Amino acid sequence: MGKDICPFKHKKTAMNKKLRVGIFGARRGANFAGIFETLPDTEVVAVCDNSEMAIRNFLMGKKNISAYNDYETFLEHDMDIVVVCNYCIEHAPAAIKALKSGKHVLSEVIACKTLAEGVDLCRQVETAEKQGVFYMFAENYCYFSYIQEMERIYKAGKIGQLRYAEGEYIHDTTFSMHVLTSSPSHWRNWLPSNYYCTHSLGPIVKITDLRPVQVSGFVVPNLIAREYGIIADDWGTFILKMENNAIVRIIPWTLGPHDSIWYRIYGTKGMMENNRWKDTNVLNVYFKKIWQKPRIKSYVPEFKKYKKQAKKAGHGGGDFFLVLDLINSIKKKQRPPIDVYKAMDMTLPGILAYRSALSGNIPLVIPDFRKETERQKYENDHWSPDPKDKKLMKNQPAPSILGEINIKKEVYDLIEKKRKKFISQLNKQLEKAYKI
Repeated sequence: MGKDICPFKHKKTAMNKKLRVGIFGARRGANFAGIFETLPDTEVVAVCDNSEMAIRNFLMGKKNISAYNDYETFLEHDMDIVVVCNYCIEHAPAAIKALKSGKHVLSEVIACKTLAEGVDLCRQVETAEKQGVFYMFAENYCYFSYIQEMERIYKAGKIGQLRYAEGEYIHDTTFSMHVLTSSPSHWRNWLPSNYYCTHSLGPIVKITDLRPVQVSGFVVPNLIAREYGIIADDWGTFILKMENNAIVRIIPWTLGPHDSIWYRIYGTKGMMENNRWKDTNVLNVYFKKIWQKPRIKSYVPEFKKYKKQAKKAGHGGGDFFLVLDLINSIKKKQRPPIDVYKAMDMTLPGILAYRSALSGNIPLVIPDFRKETERQKYENDHWSPDPKDKKLMKNQPAPSILGEINIKKEVYDLIEKKRKKFISQLNKQLEKAYKI
């Protein structure tokens, strides 16, 4: 059992009717905590992380928050909502435990590491919903101002039915791997890029409400990545067929070398896309009816509501709207807009895309986990490129299409040197803040 390692204690009063929030994962969770603390209906009462330094950094300037280094003990705390912000590939087990304990869940991306985890999560969410407990998937890129505008335009029928779309999330993290990772075994060092696909695919799914039904995946073999201690491949991409036979091309999280967050939607009556490299909040819309002159418009969409609050939140305001949607769903006792099934629509294609790439880019069916008959086919599907899983189960795939990648010792030595320097500087800041 873990222990309460926070000097402050949360005390519940009889008059306290706010939704009590617990944060699992102090680093990423700090941003969510800041949003919950500004809202009148919620308060942060607990945090859990295995790093005392991360917890101290989280607690700076805060009071009445209990801290834990053991998740099971943390779940015993008196709270209503758990924000799951632990390691990317560990979200599903944490979410399931929280739901079983009667807590609503806001889960970071990705939703699950394996198809079997996805099955377990869907089943547990359905059980929890019968008790009025809800799960929301925290795909914040669905809430950018221009994505919300694209969704309004699409659902108003102004560009017609989707025929083709593209989404990409190219994020050069090479300069900060020593900060983002803690060791060679960290998930960022082995996760195939196709897995981290919800930032690029999620907005297209939410804009159109269409489900991906088939995927063909591709990878660019490891060449650059090994120079940064990464044993996965350099790039990933995949092609989807949607339920209405439209085609979607996705580039998931990739090393770069240039950042790009970009979405393009082609319909039967027009198209729309945001700017690609500069001024990415600019939305370009092209409306065209048969035999009529097209109308072209470029502008920066504004949030229709909560503009000031959203601008203070992270990820282009997306984090704020995630929190708001979850709270509203709890109050109204209804399923959140990005529910567990949409979480599967956004997550499963990436897992299957890597499987496709390793199988010669063959098209694979994407199961619909809304159906129990479909879930039964995959309830024992533990296929995983996680090096830890390879030790537990036979015939597991490597994180790279090339197989096992050997990283030079000097690469890890350089990263560790940079990491130690960063931690030393951070510790000095914390010691000064806490006057240790």
